[in-house]
Amino acid sequence: MKKLVLFSFFIALTCNFLFAQKLKRVNNNGFDPDYTTLSAAVAAASNGDTIYVEGSAVEYEGCIITKQLTVIGPGYFLGENPKTQAVGLPAEFKSAITFASGSAGSTIMGCYIPSHNLVINTNNISVIRNNIYSITTESTISNINILQNFIHIISVTNSPTINITNSVISNNYFGHSISIGNSSGGLIITNNICTYWLSSYGSTIQNNIITQSSYDIYENSGNSISYNLLAISGTNANNNQYGVTMTTVFVDFNGNQGYSSDGRWELAVGSPAIGAGSGGVDCGIFGGLSPYVLSGIPNLPHIYEADIPAAVSSGTTLGISIKVKSGD
Repeated sequence: MKKLVLFSFFIALTCNFLFAQKLKRVNNNGFDPDYTTLSAAVAAASNGDTIYVEGSAVEYEGCIITKQLTVIGPGYFLGENPKTQAVGLPAEFKSAITFASGSAGSTIMGCYIPSHNLVINTNNISVIRNNIYSITTESTISNINILQNFIHIISVTNSPTINITNSVISNNYFGHSISIGNSSGGLIITNNICTYWLSSYGSTIQNNIITQSSYDIYENSGNSISYNLLAISGTNANNNQYGVTMTTVFVDFNGNQGYSSDGRWELAVGSPAIGAGSGGVDCGIFGGLSPYVLSGIPNLPHIYEADIPAAVSSGTTLGISIKVKSGD
């Protein structure tokens, strides 16, 4: 308990240094937080504020956001990858988070929504380094940036401009990984891994790896499709490679070699995805201009290791050893 209190103190100190008075801390463990729920922090926030939702063993409730805010959690798969967070607990939400009218320009990063939707109903939203069951929309939106995430499914309609890049879309049963309809073009789908089929209109589809051997790119209306690796059989054209054996692509395609849930998608030595993308970049989530970051660690300094005595004698110096990594 004392260690968690100290961790909370150091997190607060770091965050306040970074964000000054615009930071609001959320923690439902009672460690002297500003707020115990996301909805309370959102209600008290002003446009442009940052809300840091700290890791907890207790799930948080989602909420509807109607202000321009940045919501940051500590990441996910924290116990599976090295040097993530000293407190290996995610900010897990047990209900949906919705970006509604008024929240244009917002960002969500480092959060874990394992069984509910992230709903986007306004323009100019950035979804970066999260683990999310589903991203959906209920209205026409534009300028959506989905970057470096671990997602089960993306289902978006009436979206003229959307970027889906360097993300794992891990749908593993019959159905689409990405479904985008009724768009007018300008969509960018690059450097992703899709474990099932992809359906889109008017998109640039490039440098992706589609691992399902029975389906590929379901809809080809106005798409530019090039430099992708696909397990399904087909005729190579436009620098696409068909019939690729996926066990030769990744270090742990079948997930039985002990790699983390996201680390298993790193490219194997000699992988056919190496240098196979446009301009000679690697295909998949670790290639391109914005490579995937393991565990979705936010691009902030973070404590990844701490040695704090459980107790000390009165009058004795408390020796604390903390290791911090800068964000990337």
